[in-house]
Amino acid sequence: MSSASLASVTNQKLDTARRLIQQGKTSDEAWLNAGLESSAVFQLRSALNGLLKEVSSSYSLSSSLDVNTLLAETTNKQIVVPVLAELADLLLRSESWFYQLNQAYLVQFECRSAPSSVVQSDAIIGRGSDAGASVSFYLAKLVELVLRFREESSEY
Repeated sequence: MSSASLASVTNQKLDTARRLIQQGKTSDEAWLNAGLESSAVFQLRSALNGLLKEVSSSYSLSSSLDVNTLLAETTNKQIVVPVLAELADLLLRSESWFYQLNQAYLVQFECRSAPSSVVQSDAIIGRGSDAGASVSFYLAKLVELVLRFREESSEY
């Protein structure tokens, strides 16, 4: 698959997540909002996987969707991929958007109860009862990361 079509798939996932979030903002039905938020989380994690495929293609890495596996490959090849280093760092920090997105995805994937609503700082977002604000935050941060990766890639 070419980089353009990989980018297109990632863009589609981001757009779908955005639309699901928007639809949730206009609905007064709690059951529907919960379903839309879960669907948006899935689409965001899928978009992240799309970004990892873009990175893998750009740097001739394996097709792994694991950040740490890809980062280890870059170390072995003696190349630096800033987006992978950033994601690996974010994954280690429980207050980061990427860690929290990953946890939100696992809650849905494993069919577990979500942690209670928590707000830890202004750099962190609440979870659960904040009507999708966290999912909107994940979307904004992921879009920012994707755009930054593409901009850096186009410079070379």
